[in-house]
Amino acid sequence: MKLLLLLLVTVSSCHGYNVLVVFPAPSHSHNSLGKGIVDSLLKAGHTVTWVTPYPEKVKNPPKSLTILDVSPVRKYFENIDGLTLKTSFAGFAMVKEATNNVSRDAINTPTVKETLVKQQFDAVVTESFFSDVLAGVAAVQQAPWILVAGTQMTPQIEAQVDEIRSVATTPLMFNPAEIPMGFASRALNAVMCAGMSVLGWLDRPTTIGLYEQLFGPLAAARGITLPPFDDAFYNVSIMFVNSHESIAPAFSSSPNVVSIAGYHMDEEIPPLPKDLQDLLDGSPQGVIYFSMGSVLKSARMKPPLRAALLKLFGSLPYTVLWKFEEPLTGLPPNVHVRPWMPQPSILAHKNVKLFITHGGQLSSLEAVRAGVPLLAIPVFGDQPANADRAKRRGYALKVPFSDDMVPEMEVALKEMLSNDKYSKQAKHLSHLFQARPATPRQLVNHYITLAIETKGAYHLRSVSLQYRWYERWMLDFYLLLLAVLAGLYTLLKFFIRLVIRKVTGKKTYKEPVGKKRV
Repeated sequence: MKLLLLLLVTVSSCHGYNVLVVFPAPSHSHNSLGKGIVDSLLKAGHTVTWVTPYPEKVKNPPKSLTILDVSPVRKYFENIDGLTLKTSFAGFAMVKEATNNVSRDAINTPTVKETLVKQQFDAVVTESFFSDVLAGVAAVQQAPWILVAGTQMTPQIEAQVDEIRSVATTPLMFNPAEIPMGFASRALNAVMCAGMSVLGWLDRPTTIGLYEQLFGPLAAARGITLPPFDDAFYNVSIMFVNSHESIAPAFSSSPNVVSIAGYHMDEEIPPLPKDLQDLLDGSPQGVIYFSMGSVLKSARMKPPLRAALLKLFGSLPYTVLWKFEEPLTGLPPNVHVRPWMPQPSILAHKNVKLFITHGGQLSSLEAVRAGVPLLAIPVFGDQPANADRAKRRGYALKVPFSDDMVPEMEVALKEMLSNDKYSKQAKHLSHLFQARPATPRQLVNHYITLAIETKGAYHLRSVSLQYRWYERWMLDFYLLLLAVLAGLYTLLKFFIRLVIRKVTGKKTYKEPVGKKRV
């Protein structure tokens, strides 16, 4: 099987295609997702045009890569403080409004509009992140649409490529329930799914209006008719999911849903900068790495919390690396801060014993690949549920973020650093994570090429979307069955009464309406 997939990847790489990659979300983690797609395609010999808010991150781009700069959209995320966001409908509504603004401004960027009108691409790749309107990019191009889900599968994503099957069996991304779920957890799943669906329905007129406003003129300029929003939205050729069974529940899905977790990481881990290499090599007692990601900035922690963390880290007999975005004074000798850290390379070092993290999806995947246990400090979004799942799988402990979390952190650190069961389980899951017939980036290239060469990969798509919702639930059949049974009951009742009259010779008497007995 592995040889067959590798052969398919090699064959599909012999002819390069022209692919448009649109990842406008102004977040470093989301930009990493886009970069993973771009790097996979470039390595396979394709030509790529990349819409990105971080053009300065692309050093010495090859001739086969064109960068479309949409950096002005960064303003919409600048004031979002990840440390104060809450997992609530209000929090999601705020993020959704920001992402709609990002999508609008990105598509209205003159170079993007000109590219969409004047160039023809063989495929379009976008990210599924709170902005369904980007379905219009593939619709205008009339090209296969590859959609990337940056987290595990959700009912909303599932409904886009298949019917929803998971609510009764699989905890939602924000539901930390165990499997199998009890009644209360399944009820919570249903309520959460219903709530997200209602929000989607309420937002639908806005989405359709923005879709027609942005892409109607572009379609007209290309001399085509813009398809209705639903036709574009459900026309997904391939759905890439950035999750894996080693850290998330196994998911039943149609063949065009492909797990590519870890594709954002280089297949060969890059070497560390010399100063970090020397520091980690010179720490045989062990290294603790602390990062709250790119959105949850450590520099925004309150001064008392910073001081308490430094005191805790200074008391440990380990080297501590802390991703801190600003200069920090009064550091203990064993604590080292940097505004940026090459995270996968650090986690891959043999002396790293523990990763203190916010529990974001990319950080979780990088830790599992490296086989490093986690102390998760979740704040928002999928982070709490990621932390709960990691804890249940035996390679993590969880401490909720708060200004007085340090004493609980100290207890968790002592437990994890004195008990090797967490490290052993992390290494076991690392083996599961890497035991695949092909690398994630090879899968990316293979399935994008397949979508292009089959003009949409219709042979992989679920047939469920060809039916109306009541047909999928067989309601029309059950209604007919109910009518037939009701008819049979009526006929049976009629014949029984007829037989009774024949046998007894009695007739059924009905008193005339309005007639009174004397």
